[in-house]
Amino acid sequence: MSESHAPALPPREAVARLSQWLRGPRSRALRRAAIGHRRRLLDAGAGWGTVTAELAHRCAGKVTALDHSPLAVATLHTSGIPTVAGDFQTLPFGDEAFDLVFFQNTLLWSTDLSQALAEAARVLQPGGTLVALEPDYGGMMEHPDRGLGVIWRAALRRAGADPEVGRKLAGACEIAGLQAGIELVPVPRPFGIEALSLLEGLQLTAEENTQLAEIARHTTHATGHWAWFVHLPYFVVVADKS
Repeated sequence: MSESHAPALPPREAVARLSQWLRGPRSRALRRAAIGHRRRLLDAGAGWGTVTAELAHRCAGKVTALDHSPLAVATLHTSGIPTVAGDFQTLPFGDEAFDLVFFQNTLLWSTDLSQALAEAARVLQPGGTLVALEPDYGGMMEHPDRGLGVIWRAALRRAGADPEVGRKLAGACEIAGLQAGIELVPVPRPFGIEALSLLEGLQLTAEENTQLAEIARHTTHATGHWAWFVHLPYFVVVADKS
């Protein structure tokens, strides 16, 4: 079975900002998944644990965090969260071990999305729910267009990610035997230079680094929050196992 391609952890502050932006859609999705009644949750690809504590606070039981990164596992252990080192495409758990499986910015690193979702379905109890929030860089909008989307998609593909995973989630969930509901994060946010830190750890060409420096210069000297409009679509999936 193949393993995922997730790189080193991105900067903690950048992850926290992105997680805060997704808080509203995530909260609504978790509410639809009846998180307040869930007793055994898996945070798959937990990373820094930015959302793990939120899941633990809202559920009726306990959360287990899973990540392949030794740094992530060590960080989560020090916070007292039950943590397992492992890959989300080959989950080290028995069948029907959880009643909610959560992904955020994780499935884009899958080398085999069908396998990853089949594994999630396997460890879900009947009546359990998968919740996923994943980006779709193929639908990224810019005005004026400075080529950031092209750079980001190329860098993600070089790293082994699927920058268009968002649009594939609902169909892949159905193949895994899950009944999926889907929505898009509807509200654009002003784009600041700090968001570029999410590119750290991704391999860029010399030309891309030059372009990125020019983008950063434009962003730094922009007047007004909406001088440069950038919107990255996020797909939110809530999928039930019957």
